[in-house]
This record gives sequence, C-alpha cells and structure tokens, in this order.
Amino acid sequence: MLRALVEAGVTPDFILGCSVGAINGAGFAAEPNEAGVARLSRIWGRLSDGEPDLMPSRFVHVAAQMARKGDALHNPQVLADLLHEELAVERFDQLAVPFSCVATDVATASEHWFDQGELIPALMASAALPAVYPAMEIGGREFIDGGVLREIHAHRAVKAGATDLYILHVGHLNDRKADVTRPFDAATRAYWLARQYRMADDLSRVPDWCHVHHLAAGCAPRLRFDDFSRGRELEQYAYEASAELLRTGTAPPPVVGPFSKENPADAELEEEAIADTLASRLSESTRRFRRAQ
Repeated sequence: MLRALVEAGVTPDFILGCSVGAINGAGFAAEPNEAGVARLSRIWGRLSDGEPDLMPSRFVHVAAQMARKGDALHNPQVLADLLHEELAVERFDQLAVPFSCVATDVATASEHWFDQGELIPALMASAALPAVYPAMEIGGREFIDGGVLREIHAHRAVKAGATDLYILHVGHLNDRKADVTRPFDAATRAYWLARQYRMADDLSRVPDWCHVHHLAAGCAPRLRFDDFSRGRELEQYAYEASAELLRTGTAPPPVVGPFSKENPADAELEEEAIADTLASRLSESTRRFRRAQ
C-alpha cells in the first residue's frame, strides 16, 4: 500500500499507527519515500524467511499453548531486537514526518497516544497483541495492543486536521461468513461482527469535508496468526490492488487466500482443536467443582 502511495506521489503530513500499523507507520515516517518502503519490505521479507523467527513454533499445539499458565505465548524481545536493528531512528523527534501511535491503557480501558520520547517501547506497547505478547510496562502503566479498542482511529486523524485520510487497514474484514455449527463458530462470528462494527462506526464519524481513501489489501488470506511465510505474496496483492484503486478509483475483488501450510482445511482444524481444548478444560473444571461440593 505504501509503495502504491509513493508511486502516486502522495506525501503524508502526519502518520498515525495502531498495532502492526504502528511499526509500519514509524518505519515510513522515518523515511517517507521509496527507501522507506524498501526498508519495510526487507523487514517483512526477513520475517517471511524466518530470520528472525518472530513466533517460534512448538511441538505443542497452539490450542494447548493457550491453555497453559503464563501471560503470553511469545517473548517480545525478538521483535524489539529486530526493530532496534532495522529502524532508521529510535526517537520520535528523529522522524522525518510527525508520527504518533496508540496503545490500550489496561488500568483505564482507554486510548493512550505516544508521540515523544523513545520510539521502540511505544511501538512494542501498540503491538502487544493479547495472549501472543505480554503487556508492555511504560512509566508504571501497563499497555496492550491499540487495536483492542479501535483499529483505524479515524477520529484522531480528523481531530489533527486531516482533510484527505488514507487508511491502510490490513485486517481483512471481508469474506468471513461461515455456518455456525459449534459454540466456537458462534464466538468467532461475534468477534468478526464486533470488528466490522467498530470499523463502520469509526468511518461514520468522519465529517463530509474529510475525503477518505480506503486502500485495498488485495486478498482475504486464511493464515495462522503466527504464519509469516506468505508475506511477500500479501505485499504484492496489496500493492497491485491499491495501485489500481489509486489509478482508477476502483479496487479489484479480493483474492481468496493464500492459505497456511498449502491446505485450506488447516484453519478449520486449528479452530476445531481450540474448541476441543476449551471443551475439555470446561469439563475438567466442572468435575472439580462437583467434587468440591
């Protein structure tokens, strides 16, 4: 998406980032040009090659990992080290374009925006995906992923004076309809409905005088949350779709896929395993409760 914007001659006055968008936004704010895009492409290419392995696979199924003790599946230090190594700057005041990123303040259940001081701790807080990475402590306060509350934060851009708003959303909210045959399906459907509502609600609050350009992701992948192997394909799909959108005003229909492990059924098997694990734990808890009585 950023490559398409650069080629179209779009230059940002300021950049806002949330979650993984905070990392990409900071990288582009440091170098808002072709060199910045190339740097980000190199970072994601490294992750696609497993160098470093950001979320190492274990012999234990992810469903079982979710059930174990501890606050997160992965050590965030690998990501922090990568950012220190690859980003061109380490402080907000060194960025070429004004940038701020958002995290969720756990104690107050509210947005917290970072725009000064050290850059990488703020990025780690904004991208502290619950269960995947532990909460980030900054100044005695705990922060988790900024996308917990909202995903695009258009209200912040409007408040900052945006008249042309370019949204680079990679959440893939389309094409998620599925039959509900298990309790897990119902929970998944509720999650996607909540995400769609938050997106629509945020966009509905943008005033008419602010022109919204919602760039296209180009595909609707079925990838495990920890599968970075298809990153180059995702990048190319988004570039081609967004370039066409900027050129013609219309994006092509999203491609279904790519899939994890070459097998589209893997995602369904993953969900079934999680559902089975949760059911097993619920049954165990019920038995313990009865014995206690």
